Amino acid sequence: MLEKLPIYIYFFSGTGNTFLIASKIHETFEKNGYESYLKTIRNKEKAFFPEKCHIGLVFPVAMQSSFPIVWDFIHNLPEGLGRKVFMADSMQIFSGGIVGPMKESLISKGYKCIGAKEFKMSNSMLTSQKKFPSEISKNDKAVKEAEFYTLNLINEKTKWIKIPVFSDLMKSFSSDRKIWTSFSKKIKVDNDLCIKCGLCEKICPTSSVKIKNVVEIDYSFCISCMRCLNYCPKNAFIFGNKKIIQNKTVKINSIL
Repeated sequence: MLEKLPIYIYFFSGTGNTFLIASKIHETFEKNGYESYLKTIRNKEKAFFPEKCHIGLVFPVAMQSSFPIVWDFIHNLPEGLGRKVFMADSMQIFSGGIVGPMKESLISKGYKCIGAKEFKMSNSMLTSQKKFPSEISKNDKAVKEAEFYTLNLINEKTKWIKIPVFSDLMKSFSSDRKIWTSFSKKIKVDNDLCIKCGLCEKICPTSSVKIKNVVEIDYSFCISCMRCLNYCPKNAFIFGNKKIIQNKTVKINSIL
């Protein structure tokens, strides 16, 4: 059985799906007698935790890997000193460039990787109302799987496999800042709908959104996490010339 040390679960969630997984893992550890802490990964913020503890990392898949904010956090982690670490990610279809490369990065820092699990969840960038029922059911299934995964972590029945060369290539592709900038430039604002409430500026994890005479987006820092699209009270954001049907799975304060 996993030694009963404190569990520090660090998560990043763009639109809420990943928070559902992180909170269920946190809740399941607490129900089984562990002291568990749920913490948000913030831009350029380093993690601090005691020498004797276990670490959890929960984040979304993006560009077949994960967001730069997640990788920056991983690279800035303190030395592992043999601490046990597990990961979980949320995705729509496929990752390819996260499980193996993250294991390599954590091992190089002295962590012991004990479990990795990927969960298929709903798409937060829906363009058709008809897709909602089937998409929401994915989240219900994923949350149940997250509980089962946590119980397996507790009973030390999980693995963290190393996916071969292909995953390293995918990680290399997603590390190119030009890819993120190109994708981010698809995000626009309908200024006729915008009421300049300031919410998008407040919730942007990289401070890429500024409210001036109009909403301005600094694409050189934007990571396309889609918070602004999903939580704008007037649904004033556009992605690729299409209006997005917002899919708010949790309240915005839960993921900040």
